Amino acid sequence: MNNILPIGTLLRDRYKIIDLLSNHTGFGITYKIKDANHPNQPIRILKQLKKPTASKLDIENLPIQQQEEILNQYWQEYLRLFRIETQALGKLGEEHKQIPTIYERFEEGGEEFYVQEYIAGHSLSQEVRQNKKISEQKTINLLIEILEVFEYIQNNPDYSIIHRDIKPDNIIRRSSDNKLVVIDFGLAKEVTVPGTKIGSILGGTKGYIAPEILLRIVSFASDIYSIGMIGVFAITGEDPSYTPLLAENWQTKASVSPEFAAVLNKMICEDYQKRFQNAKAALQALTGNQPSPPPPFPWKLILGTISGIILIIGVVMAVISILPKSNNQLIADGKAKSGQLTSSDQKELSSDKTYDVYTFKSDKRQYLTVQIISNDFQPQLTILKPDDKYFNPVPNVGIKDNDFTASIILEPGTYQFKITSTEAASGNYVIKAWVTDK
Repeated sequence: MNNILPIGTLLRDRYKIIDLLSNHTGFGITYKIKDANHPNQPIRILKQLKKPTASKLDIENLPIQQQEEILNQYWQEYLRLFRIETQALGKLGEEHKQIPTIYERFEEGGEEFYVQEYIAGHSLSQEVRQNKKISEQKTINLLIEILEVFEYIQNNPDYSIIHRDIKPDNIIRRSSDNKLVVIDFGLAKEVTVPGTKIGSILGGTKGYIAPEILLRIVSFASDIYSIGMIGVFAITGEDPSYTPLLAENWQTKASVSPEFAAVLNKMICEDYQKRFQNAKAALQALTGNQPSPPPPFPWKLILGTISGIILIIGVVMAVISILPKSNNQLIADGKAKSGQLTSSDQKELSSDKTYDVYTFKSDKRQYLTVQIISNDFQPQLTILKPDDKYFNPVPNVGIKDNDFTASIILEPGTYQFKITSTEAASGNYVIKAWVTDK
């Protein structure tokens, strides 16, 4: 368990702790510090990675030795994600002025730290607060401000981070330019790097956390839910953290236009697949810049070319019949293989969905990352572990457009990895897989 460092502690012979800001978040302890080595001795923020505990993981009933093994596994995973995330946030902070800069990550006394830019200003909780309703237009403007930052975060070509703890306290109105700055991305949270997705650790704040995160399903849509709940707080004057079922009945507590209500309800839809899937889509809806629908297809042209369509369908079916089916052996070499889900892939009479099953044999403890890209259907990913009798959902599937990526910790043994169409659709997909040591 972490020791909270006392005021006046000096780290690396330069960072002097002058205040304890927070010890209530799930993964980090936050301090205000002074950089004594800098000529101007500027104020910075220091984050200390909080170690997991048996009570936090709900394993107190297990034997002590088993508790220690599990805690060590979690701690190693925390460290791995912490180091990757600080690298990602450091890059984002250098490129975007509304994301704090990370100056340094270091280890001292068996503890992990990073030093971050201090943002002078006030938190959004001073603007969006209990019993204070904000007008519809001001709420829309606020949501646009927040979404513009997250559009960059989600579309960054190098690192795309899922925050997962968005709430008014974690957004600062900077004094110098009145811009909103997103802070406290937390520790050991979801990070997507080019070509791979790193696993995640459960976290979030009651009332703002997307429902699927509790099931260890996470995507950019999870952050859209949290941003939407800030909008609900603003328009109703009721804090989601203290108001049960606010997401379901907020419209009884506010008067808004049908258009805005539809957008806000889509942002906070309980089913993450029915939400806006990213900040860009939500922004388009709020600003009225949604892509124009394609013009209706002329009926005369349809009637005049129906025979050609029939011919094309015949050719397509013929091509499908000769395309190779996906290989049952999953080769983790990072190279792409084509697959195809059709009605002939049906293998279980009790199921009305098509699927492919791959096998993978692991000879040591390692991380298997699987990426599936499909323009034709959304896959549901399940895995059969060596000691399991049934396929179970793969946790932490990262979803970005038509890219579905998951990273799984494997022990030695043979695994089966199932790809199912969530809507019983058929079509093509490309699968890639690779392994990394822990």
